[in-house]
Amino acid sequence: MKIALIGASGHIGSEIAREALRRGHTVTTIVRSENRLQNDLPGIYVKVADLFDEAALRDAVAGHDVIASAYGPGNGDVNALLRATDALIAAARASSVKRLVVVGGAGSLEIAPGQQLVDSPSFPAAYKELALKHREGFDRLKQISDLQWTFFAPAGMIGPGEKTGHYRVGRNTLIADASGSSRISYADYADAFVNELERAEHPQQIVTAAY
Repeated sequence: MKIALIGASGHIGSEIAREALRRGHTVTTIVRSENRLQNDLPGIYVKVADLFDEAALRDAVAGHDVIASAYGPGNGDVNALLRATDALIAAARASSVKRLVVVGGAGSLEIAPGQQLVDSPSFPAAYKELALKHREGFDRLKQISDLQWTFFAPAGMIGPGEKTGHYRVGRNTLIADASGSSRISYADYADAFVNELERAEHPQQIVTAAY
């Protein structure tokens, strides 16, 4: 499979790239400028294109089987997340790449019928603005019928840890353990994410993975 990956320099994106490469897929990372990714991730291809340059992004993703995005605004303007969603949709359409799988936000998952995690009183204030933008991005994707998109939200907590291969995958609803904890490692999330890239089991859906 030929995967065009945005955001491979981040914690989640780099793990997705490693897992996809380990499985023998062709991975092309889209970056704004040349960097050390070739050294950090042996076997990866690099194309230089600004995410917000419509023509450049279209040309960079053309010929791939799927566009995968682990884009995050970092400490920048969270509104860039919505611009990125629009840019990815436009690039997929213009390049005739019919599949788009994005790293979403756990805040968009339901904790009760009709209630999303981001609306919970206990949701951390420091992450709420970003979570709301993720939800807006998800809402935009839900209006798209001509692409096979998947909004892949991590668990409530994601961080460093070993790859165990033992986790649960579900749709719509936050997955938590018996103590109420929702968590997963970057490595196991990447494993689940690449499974989705390979199997395309959840088109036009929100999906998540957690222990």
